[in-house]
Amino acid sequence: MKIEIYTQEIPSIFARFKSLIGDEHWRKRVKQIEQEIRGNPFLRDYLLDENSIAFGLDLCSKLTHRYSRIPIEMADRHLIYPCISFAAQILSVIDMSSPNQARQLVRRIHGALKNPDDIRALQFELTVATHFTKRGDSVSWQEINGTGTMDFVINNLGSAGLEVECKLISHDKGRKIHRREALEFHHLLASKLKSVASKPQLGLSVVLTVDDRLPKAYKDRKKLADVVLENLLTGHQFTKLSGANLRIFEFDMGLLSEVDSEGLPLVTHSLFNQITQTNNREVMMIGRKSAGAVAFVIQSSNDDKLLPYIFDTLAKSANKQLSKNRAGIFLVGLHGIEKESLVALSEQDFDQNQPPTALQQHVSDFLSSQNRDHVVGVGFLSKTRLQDNASYVSSDGSAYMFPKKESPFWDDDFAGLFNE
Repeated sequence: MKIEIYTQEIPSIFARFKSLIGDEHWRKRVKQIEQEIRGNPFLRDYLLDENSIAFGLDLCSKLTHRYSRIPIEMADRHLIYPCISFAAQILSVIDMSSPNQARQLVRRIHGALKNPDDIRALQFELTVATHFTKRGDSVSWQEINGTGTMDFVINNLGSAGLEVECKLISHDKGRKIHRREALEFHHLLASKLKSVASKPQLGLSVVLTVDDRLPKAYKDRKKLADVVLENLLTGHQFTKLSGANLRIFEFDMGLLSEVDSEGLPLVTHSLFNQITQTNNREVMMIGRKSAGAVAFVIQSSNDDKLLPYIFDTLAKSANKQLSKNRAGIFLVGLHGIEKESLVALSEQDFDQNQPPTALQQHVSDFLSSQNRDHVVGVGFLSKTRLQDNASYVSSDGSAYMFPKKESPFWDDDFAGLFNE
C-alpha cells in the first residue's frame, strides 16, 4: 500500500481518483454543507471538520478547473494533503482488489461521502494499515481477499499471524447530547446572550441540565431556549424547568487571562470545566476579556456512557469478527481525543500515587472475561494530525496499548507494536 507521496504525484493521483469515483459526489456534499452553514454559522467549524475529506477533494476540483493543476503553494496543505493521502491509499486498495471488490469499494466511498463517520472509519483502517506497513510487516486485507471477517492479518507476527480489528469511536457515541444538537441550541441563544455578556467584568456560568435529551421538535427546543433566556435576564440562580433544570452563577473574569488577536477569550477544556463546574460537556463562550462573558453548558442528567458503549462493541466483535483460531487485537480510534489527552491517561495509570483510570478498569474487565483468550490486547489511538517538517509533511498521534501476556495465544512478537 502506498505510504509516501511526492508533491509532483498529486495531480495524477487526484485525476485518477476523480475519474474512478466521480467528483459530483463530493461537490454535491459540499454544496449541501455550505447551505447548512449559511442557515446556522455556529455549525461552520463542526461541519468543515466532519466533512474535511469532501472539502479537500472539492478544493482540488476547483483548483484543477481554474489552473488545470493543483498549485500546492497556493492551497491549504492541511486540507489537501489528508484528502490526497486518502485518495492514494484507496487507489492502492483498489489495485489489490478483484473487479467486483473494486466496484464494491467505489460504492462504499459514494455512501461514505454522505456520512462523515463512514469516511473516518475508512481513514482509520488506512491509518492502521499504514502503521504496520511502515514497520515492515506483511499486511493481508481479509475483507478484500474474502478470507476473514476481521480487517487485517499481520502475517509475520507470532506463529500464525495476528488478527487486527479496527473500531472508530466518534465524539457522540455514548452521549445523550450530541455536538450538532448542542450547536443548534447554542444558535438559538447566541444573539440574546451577547447583551448579557456586554456587562463590564461580569462572568456568568449558565448550566442547563436536561433529564435525558434535548427536545426533538424545533418548536420545543425554541421554547426551552426562551425559558433559559427569561430566567437568565431575571437573575434566577436555580430554576426547575419541565424536563430540565437551570443553574446560574458568577465566575472570576480574571480566569480569562488569555485572549486571541480579536480580544476573544482563549479557553481550554480544563478551564471550561473549572468555570462551569462541569466535566467535558458541550460549552459555548460568548464575550470579551475587556467586557463580560457568558459560559453556557448543556448536559444530561444521565451520565455519559462512552466506555460502556466501546466495550459493548468490542464484546460483540470478539466472537463474531475475530476467528478465535489465532491471536487477535482490537485497535480503537478515539476521534475526539487529542494526542496529549491519551498520553495523560496513560501517565495517570503509571503513577502509583493516583487511582487507575476508568479506561484501565474497563480494559481489565474486558480482557479477563471468559472465552476471550484469543484477544491478546486492546489499543487506543488518538486523533491524528499533520506535522510540518523541513522537507516533508507527516502525520502523528499517540497509542495506549493494553497487552494480555497471560493469554495462551500470546507471543513476544506482539509486544511494542507502537513503539517509536
